[in-house]
Amino acid sequence: MEIDNVKKIIDRAIEKHAENGVSFILTRDGKKEYSYSAGKADIENGKQFDEKTICRAFSCTKIVTSTACMMLMERGKLDTSWPLEWFLPGYANAFYIQNGRSISSPKITIRDLLNMTSGIAYPGDWHEGIEGMNGVWGDLENSIRCGRSMTTQQFAEAASKVPIMFAAGSEWMYGSSADILGAVIEKVAEMRFSDFLSENIFKPLGMEDTAFFVPPEKRDRLAVLYENAGENPTRPNYINLCIFDYDKEPSFQSGGAGLFSTADDFAKLGAALSNGGGGIISRHAIDFMRENGLNAEQRMTFNWDSTRGFGYGNLVRCLENRNAAGLFATEGSFGWDGWTGTYLLCDPEEKLSITVFVQRCGAGTTQLSRDIVNSVYASLN
Repeated sequence: MEIDNVKKIIDRAIEKHAENGVSFILTRDGKKEYSYSAGKADIENGKQFDEKTICRAFSCTKIVTSTACMMLMERGKLDTSWPLEWFLPGYANAFYIQNGRSISSPKITIRDLLNMTSGIAYPGDWHEGIEGMNGVWGDLENSIRCGRSMTTQQFAEAASKVPIMFAAGSEWMYGSSADILGAVIEKVAEMRFSDFLSENIFKPLGMEDTAFFVPPEKRDRLAVLYENAGENPTRPNYINLCIFDYDKEPSFQSGGAGLFSTADDFAKLGAALSNGGGGIISRHAIDFMRENGLNAEQRMTFNWDSTRGFGYGNLVRCLENRNAAGLFATEGSFGWDGWTGTYLLCDPEEKLSITVFVQRCGAGTTQLSRDIVNSVYASLN
């Protein structure tokens, strides 16, 4: 495989200040085939960005949470048809607000959580009834700052007491579903969310630098999170989704955004998911994981630029139309990205994965990631 053009693409992004630092890894047939890093993880102190740089994964965490759910389904401990109230009784009376009126919702199911059709919102200001979830997330942040953090279970219980945004199953809306799934996994597995992930995913795959915190002995490898790219990038003066730079395991373990990891570690997950499961999950579970779960009505609100040409299910997007997506990747490829610009794409047909990590606020699917994907596929024999 000849992919020297990827190096040129990355170098150009750094030289033009489109990104401050980046690490890219390609795996094929379950093994690392190519890696390249450039730029700085800490501009002020001159630290290089490399594949061992620890990054805030943000929503790439959802890929891990989805994998955990697939494992529990394999073991007969979880079913997508089960109602959420079995695990969180507060959701037995789920309701939403419409024109100022409280309306009972159909039962929220595990499927709704996995497909982001639950109506359980992220904080924001655009949907009727959002004030309740704004309050839950605000209370969580205050509890962390005061040193009395809510647990994963307490967060989920608090969320169950406020309105959802619409009748469960009626539309797609990106929100707190993966965080609620973290609480569900704890109930099903009868252990802390972090312990389940460590025992079943991180340790088997050798993901030694992936956790909900960065211990003191690894802090020198934690990248600076920048608000922007450029010659003089600034640092954010806010905390997004209560993801603080923890130096010990937090009480609230966010299944939607909480993991810290490295490009090297995430490439190990990508290698497993693109090559038959890597011994942690079956290929049939992976096929299920990468299948669209949205109906025509739900797709009407699945309308982000980064989701064009994709279906959605199990907390990941799955490529359906390469022309619409503008990507050379194989149809059926799947993955997700994070708010800080972390990105993973898995292709079980070609048995390859592409990992791209940057640390920039609000980055999501970067132009760099798209350029790298197209360049990698153009190089395949």
